[in-house]
Amino acid sequence: FGTVDSWLIYNLTGGAANGGVHVTDVTNASRTMLMNIHTLKWDPELYNFFGIPPTILPTICSSSEIYGRITEGPFAGVPISGCLGDQQAALVGQLCMSKGDAKNTYGTGCFLLYNTGTRPVFSRHGLLTTAAFKLGKNKPCVYALEGSVAIAGAAINWLKDCLGVISNVQEVETLGREVTSTHGVYFVPAFSGLLAPYWRHDARGVICGLSQYADRRHIIRATLEAICFQ
Repeated sequence: FGTVDSWLIYNLTGGAANGGVHVTDVTNASRTMLMNIHTLKWDPELYNFFGIPPTILPTICSSSEIYGRITEGPFAGVPISGCLGDQQAALVGQLCMSKGDAKNTYGTGCFLLYNTGTRPVFSRHGLLTTAAFKLGKNKPCVYALEGSVAIAGAAINWLKDCLGVISNVQEVETLGREVTSTHGVYFVPAFSGLLAPYWRHDARGVICGLSQYADRRHIIRATLEAICFQ
């Protein structure tokens, strides 16, 4: 059992044939629902609840240490020394290394992470508490609060591929600037439910406020604004 990172490290360090290293880091382990974020260890109550034997779980390491070395190919012998989860890597990449730093990244979805320092803070407003990074075996774990939005850039693709109101994604800026407002049109792109802070898997997308004056430009602008509103 493992996540994508543990599978990659295992195969890069030799795999089944050559004694590959079966490890993960605290950030990826924290997303399995099996790690205790206080102890940074697999939690017996959790893995017993899900019926997962602990012997198949990877060893939890820090986000920055030498896990092993690549065994084959042109990079044979190169050490593998870094491992971070997706959004936690973006937090580090944006240099949000101090308590109070935050990043918001926009892609298929959009994700806000707020560095809370070495103490996990539990939100009363629908955010997730997660391990952010642990940069060394003997370094403290840094935690973050995360707000996850499922649909951001994917809504622009939907305008092109499904609604057919644009022929390429570059058009959204030009057309969105041709109107000064959405003319009362609002778009909630809950195609697969709503994540933070509502956590409603049963929610679905809606476009409202349409009048006879609304055209594709207003819907496009409403889509851009929806990304911001979320």
